[in-house]
Amino acid sequence: MKLIHRFTGVCLASGLALTLASCGGGGSALSSMMATLSGVAIDAPIPGAQITITSGAPLNDPGAQTIGTITANGTGQFSISINLPSTSTPIFANAADPINTAVVLSSYLGSSSVLATKGTLTTSNLPDLDITPVTTAALAVYAQVNGSSYGALTPAAYATTLQQYNGDILAIAAAIKAVGDNLCTPAISVSSTTNLAALIAAQSSLTSSNSTTLQTAATTLGGNCPAVMASLPQQIAADPHFGPELDMGDVIDAGVLSVPAGTYALQGIIAETGMTPTQTTTTATPNPLAMFSDAAVTIASNGQITSTDNNISGTVVGNLVTLTLTNGTQQYTLRGKVGAVQTALVSGGQAYAIQSGGTNNASNLLTNFNAVLITTGETPVWNGIAAPTTATSNDGITCASGAFPVRLDAFGSAIGGGSVGECVTPSATGWAMASSGTSGADFNFDDNASASSTMSPPSLSAPNWTAASSSTPFILSSAGASFTRNGVTTSGTTYYVMGTRSVVFASTQGNSLLRMHDTVFAQLAEAGHSSDGGNGATNGGTGSMEGQDH
Repeated sequence: MKLIHRFTGVCLASGLALTLASCGGGGSALSSMMATLSGVAIDAPIPGAQITITSGAPLNDPGAQTIGTITANGTGQFSISINLPSTSTPIFANAADPINTAVVLSSYLGSSSVLATKGTLTTSNLPDLDITPVTTAALAVYAQVNGSSYGALTPAAYATTLQQYNGDILAIAAAIKAVGDNLCTPAISVSSTTNLAALIAAQSSLTSSNSTTLQTAATTLGGNCPAVMASLPQQIAADPHFGPELDMGDVIDAGVLSVPAGTYALQGIIAETGMTPTQTTTTATPNPLAMFSDAAVTIASNGQITSTDNNISGTVVGNLVTLTLTNGTQQYTLRGKVGAVQTALVSGGQAYAIQSGGTNNASNLLTNFNAVLITTGETPVWNGIAAPTTATSNDGITCASGAFPVRLDAFGSAIGGGSVGECVTPSATGWAMASSGTSGADFNFDDNASASSTMSPPSLSAPNWTAASSSTPFILSSAGASFTRNGVTTSGTTYYVMGTRSVVFASTQGNSLLRMHDTVFAQLAEAGHSSDGGNGATNGGTGSMEGQDH
């Protein structure tokens, strides 16, 4: 159940590929603009997917007005012409599977007035807008923390939701995927995946310091669903369609490059998951985590990405980046988001962090690729942001003066599901990390049996983080790390790329993901874009970042 709505803008004069089931309706009596949106709903293809465009709220929510519907063809493709009102009301795309009727998904497109004024919507000014479990989960979380109202929803507010509730969104998306893909047999009857997402969000204590989302998702579904819930978030984060939707948010980028044209060096880590897009487990053996470094990457003014050794090619459109990466005998196709790292963390220029997912082209194994782009002479300043001068709390984690509280949500078959709290003390060359003493019961559960709040809390030991190699100073690693869960300790090495949201825990059992909650280390800025298209931060600035501590 990858129900994906990829918009490619075309002029109205080009005609419609399919017959409209209906067009117009709803909207506003004020001036409007006709727009044509084309896309595809696939699973492999979902024949006859029901596509509905609404204003005001997602489909079936109070206040939703239908402004266009269409039925996809036998390969899941569709094209629809709609009247967008010239108001600031939010616009949503919704999709329903006519076969598995429980699958109903929604995605936020942006403000109607901004969408309408764009005229022809093309791939150079339209964001990454797919209807997926991630977008559905994000909207459920937004509604829960905003009194079930979408009136104040903007791309900036949506991006803040992603920043502050990233792990929660991943957990709810996992529940949606588990039901939609029939990966488990829940003990409850699910009327729709949108209702399921809303139910989990309502019962997960999202606005408190100890959200319980993964545990709540597992107990809500029941049956044998907890057995698949620990690995699904990692699978979603590495998926080339789902993964980019977890970072930064969707904005209308009017031809603006998030990364200026020029020559860069790229430093990153390649971490295969051991899962394919359709399998939570696989008999194939994933390649060990690999460091990747390329000293001469060029980004042209039209967004084309190349490298002198031909190991990297791709494009950047707005803040969406696609890459083909060759590492030795392995080649990967990747898709993700890019944004400017806070200038305080870098000396000598501006760095840009990339968090992406994709597949190994030979094995089809899902792969996380976290990287940073830098120019000649740039060096990291890991302690560039002033540490707290008093004891500080964030996300239920409390640390003494001089340390930043960081919550990490653990996902992966090697380490299971759980939340750990760490206190990070930066130096000029890296981190010192220690347990906060307040880690534990956020969503710890036994994925081999049933949800449980009685398990011993998980913990991470990775005390000293230094440059992974002399040629990759923007990547920190901690050798001799260990993750302990329910009395079982797994040894490995942790890696972190500046500006990204994920810590990768590499062990002989594979690569697992530890997803950061809202933290100063992973607050990125997008390039300038349209009036309500983003967080307002300027490229290279530290001003208005997407998320603030909550």
